[in-house]
Amino acid sequence: MLDCLLRGDAPYASHLLYTQEGVLDDTVPEQRELGIEAGLAWGQKAEATVVYTDRGISSGMILGIERARQQGRPIETRSLNGSGTLPIP
Repeated sequence: MLDCLLRGDAPYASHLLYTQEGVLDDTVPEQRELGIEAGLAWGQKAEATVVYTDRGISSGMILGIERARQQGRPIETRSLNGSGTLPIP
């Protein structure tokens, strides 16, 4: 998120918000699905989908990428360590 903020972006990372203690438990499939869907709903209002690939691309990230494509939203890949990015599935 810091990298986004330093670039002048206003990031929203639903996986950081919804997985806090007392909100959703990411290890419970139904709760994980609820969090992913909430994040995807917010994404409809975003100007772009930015994917950081330093730690790989999770199944939730793939859903976000697919949804961005369906909605015609630009997708940007970034890497914090400057070693390049992974190809987007």
